[in-house]
Amino acid sequence: MGYREKDHSFDSIKKSSKHKKRRRRANRIDIRKVAIIGIATVITVVCGYAVYSHLPFVKVNKAIAAGNRYSEQAEYDAAINSYSEAIEIDSGSVAAYSNMASAYLSIDDSESAKKVLYDGWQNTESQALLSNYLTVIMNDAVSTINKGNGNIDTVLSVMSVLEQDSSNTDAIQLMDAAYDRCFSLYDDDVNSMFRCSESGCSYEKYADLIGRMLTVYQTAPSDELKALVLKYAVPSSDSFTMNYEDALAYGSVLDNVMNTVGTNDEISSVKDCIDNAQSVQGVFADIFTQLDVGNVDDLRDFVVSDEYINLRNVFLNNEETPQENTTYVAISREAIILNRNDGKFSYRFLDFEENPDTAGVITLWANYFEDDGVQRNSISYEPGSIDGNMYPHTKYTVTYLKSYTNSGNNTKVAKMNYRLSTAITDETGKTTETIVGDWGGTDEYEMDIKTIESRIRA
Repeated sequence: MGYREKDHSFDSIKKSSKHKKRRRRANRIDIRKVAIIGIATVITVVCGYAVYSHLPFVKVNKAIAAGNRYSEQAEYDAAINSYSEAIEIDSGSVAAYSNMASAYLSIDDSESAKKVLYDGWQNTESQALLSNYLTVIMNDAVSTINKGNGNIDTVLSVMSVLEQDSSNTDAIQLMDAAYDRCFSLYDDDVNSMFRCSESGCSYEKYADLIGRMLTVYQTAPSDELKALVLKYAVPSSDSFTMNYEDALAYGSVLDNVMNTVGTNDEISSVKDCIDNAQSVQGVFADIFTQLDVGNVDDLRDFVVSDEYINLRNVFLNNEETPQENTTYVAISREAIILNRNDGKFSYRFLDFEENPDTAGVITLWANYFEDDGVQRNSISYEPGSIDGNMYPHTKYTVTYLKSYTNSGNNTKVAKMNYRLSTAITDETGKTTETIVGDWGGTDEYEMDIKTIESRIRA
């Protein structure tokens, strides 16, 4: 019994020993598995983090976060570079555009801020970026106007706000307030507003402004916009010069204004000036063509033509006309000056001294001078400079008058005839005058002014 028990115990010990060995082998296997799984997990985590950190949205967020840290430290150039990096990765990041614009504003670079916000709006269609863009424009315009530097570019910038939001009352009020300041900048020189490219206020910019205002009004009519269009349709300056071709184009702009929103006294009077100028140019068009090629003789027929005499009589009799009424009325083709007086405009063409680069100036004479009850007809012409040199400068004056001429045996006979007077001025200012009496007739004679003066004194 005991033996068997002893044998039984031994077998049991052997079995126990085998079990322990199996458990140790199993433990070793489990440890290896755990180690392998652990290493695999670490690799997965590392690889996962590496992949995650290179995801576009992660890189964008990191760049924005870096930009924000730089901004907090007032390192705005570095911040702008970080935001720019974010935009390069994702051009649809609203936060990157917004924060980048803020960084530009922090260094007083509103132009760059506006560009960033506008580009952001274009790329993302974010209304928040558009709203910020319009706000920066408005703030910039207010600052400029408050500094006394407002000009037509300032108004055009506010116009862009109205184009995006026609009901923006702040923009309408700002444009209304900017009207006088916009044009008063050019009051010191009547040529500076529309004729001087260096002034920055070209006619093209002005016409663009009015055209855009009309477009906004047609899209979303309102009493406020109507009042704004009528106000800007005529510059606030009391005197301004326009190239003649621009004046004709301006007339078309005013037609559009009147057909779209209506008119007022100032608009109507400016339009009358332009229409009248066009009519006057029609009277002188053919004679200018002849004078341009040196046909001064054609002034003989022109000075007695019905068209010339009718126009001369308007000034001679002080009839109502938008053209300024003076004794010697200059007619040129380059430009007109518009002058406001008591809310109404008149105009005149530039004379030679005002525009030495002219192609030529005709002067209409509207002075009462009668010979035996016959009114004289007189006209002058100054040709343009040659190759930019106005000297020697010649002024021709043709007069149709009743005078006495010699007719055999020194008999004085009263007759109508033409007289040509030439005055030639050199660079020193010395003027030599000559008169040709009975010009072109059988009794034509020539006499210099000194001889005439000596005879008068005698």
